[in-house]
Amino acid sequence: MREAKKEKALPAATEDAPRRRNRRQAIALAGAAAAGAAVAALGMDRGKNAHAATDEPMILGRHNEADPGDTTELTTSFDGGSALLVTNPAEPEPGPGGTAIHGDGKASGLLGTSTFGWGVHGVAERAAGVCGQSGFPAWGPEFRLGAGIGVLGESGAGPGVEGRSESGLGVLGQSDTGPGVRGESLEGQGVGVSGHGQIGVMGRSGEPPPPEGDGKGGIPSAGVLGEAWGEGSAGVMAFAGEAGLLALRVVGKACFSTAGSGAVPARMSAATVANPAVTADSHITVTFTGDPGRASVAWVERQPGTGFVVHLSAWPRSDVPFTYLIVEPRWEPPAA
Repeated sequence: MREAKKEKALPAATEDAPRRRNRRQAIALAGAAAAGAAVAALGMDRGKNAHAATDEPMILGRHNEADPGDTTELTTSFDGGSALLVTNPAEPEPGPGGTAIHGDGKASGLLGTSTFGWGVHGVAERAAGVCGQSGFPAWGPEFRLGAGIGVLGESGAGPGVEGRSESGLGVLGQSDTGPGVRGESLEGQGVGVSGHGQIGVMGRSGEPPPPEGDGKGGIPSAGVLGEAWGEGSAGVMAFAGEAGLLALRVVGKACFSTAGSGAVPARMSAATVANPAVTADSHITVTFTGDPGRASVAWVERQPGTGFVVHLSAWPRSDVPFTYLIVEPRWEPPAA
């Protein structure tokens, strides 16, 4: 017969056993207390700002302060479609102060590429959403502009640079000496500058008076609008570099505010036309549109700033209608 299985002998209780258990419990409690203190310390530190100075890392999702008032936040913003968001709420200072991202490189200072959206998208409340400068890398009073391109936009099919605005200017170009905006097309069928809207392209020379006294009245839709508000300036200027070339080509009807119509009353030898565009040098062409009989235009009396008077060689038996056109002679640049 098999012998009955022996019961495993339990260690005899001694006075040291409770003491060992108490020691292990104390160590476990001490470890738990240390972990809790570490977690509490991390939780308390989570609300503090990280001071990221030179050679120190920035922390994602934290305000990083190198100096008082110089705060930069580095976060992700998937709701807005941004993989990385950099903000700097510091007030702008001379130079790059208050700039969220400042790119400085020998090739591209800041390069943004995108498959469907914007390569670089800038939004600003008062200043410039995207500001590009070409010059020497030193900022502040020592910064000098160079001859490079401040902002370059390239596209295979869509717009290289697109500007939008609900009320102000979509794209503003300024220059002290050269063109404010210049468009070039390297293809034979391309377009250098294209404008679409009620006013496709607007050009202004000089400064207009206040809106309450501009005197323009209603402006019809136009592909190109040119305004002149300075003495000797022109709203639109067409220039032919060589004799025999066309300075202006008009396909369709042409409308001039200095063209109009009038009539010489029967048994009168003169008629007055009011038109403030008349100057002391104006060329005025008068064409009869009715039978004048034996009468003809004897001469045209110019009245600068008021109009002109058509004088006939004889009295017509009935009213004689006519049309007229006022143009200025060849423009000469003002003497220096």
